[in-house]
Amino acid sequence: MGLFSKKVNYPDLAPDNPAAKQIRAIESSLKELVGQVSDPLEVIPANGHAFVFIGKPPKKFGMAKLDDQVHSFVASARENGIDQIQMQKINEKLRNAYQNCQDAPRYKTSIDGKDVVVTPSQQLAQDVSEIMSIVYN
Repeated sequence: MGLFSKKVNYPDLAPDNPAAKQIRAIESSLKELVGQVSDPLEVIPANGHAFVFIGKPPKKFGMAKLDDQVHSFVASARENGIDQIQMQKINEKLRNAYQNCQDAPRYKTSIDGKDVVVTPSQQLAQDVSEIMSIVYN
C-alpha cells in the first residue's frame, strides 16, 4: 500500500447480519463473478438478488445484477434496446445514488479468497432497483 492509497478496511460481515444471509443466497453467482473480474466488487443486497458495482464507484464502474445467474448491465441493456445515450444517463443516476449513500455502513467478506465489500443499504438497493428497472425488467 502506498502512502496515498485509499483502501479502507471495513469490518467483517458478521454471519448473523441479515446481509450475510442475502449474500449466501447469491453466493454461486458471486463466485462466478469473482472468477470473471479482477476489479474490486461492492455488493448491494436486495430482495432475492443483489446489484454489484464493479470497479471504483462513483467515478469508474460497471454494474451487474446477481440472482441465480450473473446479468451484465451492458449485455442486458443491449438486449432491451437501450442506446448509448440512455446508458450514460443510467450511469449518471447510478453515480448519484451511490454518492447519496456514501455514509452507509460497509462491511467486507471473502468470496473464493477475494475481499468483497458489502453495503447493506436499503436506500441504495431501492434506488439502484428503480434506476435499473428499465434494464432488468
